[in-house]
Amino acid sequence: MTAHLSHGLLEGLERSEIAAWGDFYRAASAESIERCGLQVSEPDGAPLIAIASVADVLGLNRVAGLGMGKTVEAEDIHDLVARFTAAGVPRFFVQLGPQAEGPDLTALLVQHGFRHYNNWVKLYRDAAPAPEVATDLTVRVIDRDGAAEFGRIVADCFGWPEATSHWVADLVGRSGWLHYMAYDGPIPVATAALYIYHDYAWIDFATTLSEYRGRGAQGALLAHRIEDARQRGCLYLVVETAEETPQKSAPSFRNMRRYGFQEAYVRPNYIYSSQPAPA
Repeated sequence: MTAHLSHGLLEGLERSEIAAWGDFYRAASAESIERCGLQVSEPDGAPLIAIASVADVLGLNRVAGLGMGKTVEAEDIHDLVARFTAAGVPRFFVQLGPQAEGPDLTALLVQHGFRHYNNWVKLYRDAAPAPEVATDLTVRVIDRDGAAEFGRIVADCFGWPEATSHWVADLVGRSGWLHYMAYDGPIPVATAALYIYHDYAWIDFATTLSEYRGRGAQGALLAHRIEDARQRGCLYLVVETAEETPQKSAPSFRNMRRYGFQEAYVRPNYIYSSQPAPA
């Protein structure tokens, strides 16, 4: 679903995510880099090559923007595989946006041992006001004082290794970012983040502790981010979520749709694994 979107909008939707994830890796302290085995490369802004060898987490070991503005050759794919293999990463994603150049790119990936794994959906909305959200929780923008709790909640809810909580905490307070937590009284129970990239506000790190779900935390956090993006002159908010299919529910996708986000395109994820594929 891309025919109605301009080239510039497609470019911005994809590059805002690449910029945010690249900055997440650059924010890591020397301690986090060592503990999490972090490497990041952004030649000419795309593709983003992100490695976190501490964790077999596909979201942290991936290539985004492959083929944007440059035709991909077989040697490029070979180099990607060699790079992740040398880092000891057992599997990683290559995510193909709608502007990936070269009709044979998918075939090239398959020839090098990749297979289609799943799809993510890119969603966006303009900066129109968010609907009111009823919740008994309090939402606040946090600074470094809340960084450790933010990192802990994100790592716990995403199921990431404990070492990544320090890396996530490194990001709080960084220029271009806003980080939020929802509180039940004095207790932090949910998180969210916003990254500003030109006219785009990219959003992610949305988590809620299981015992506090169903109380409007994410709706309230989303409403705050929409308003903050408006105040900073952003034209669009952008996010990516898992694809909703008959076989797999995607609550995040449905939640974003309720708050005015539209589907821009479906982005396929191709996985390379040094381990045998499941039967």
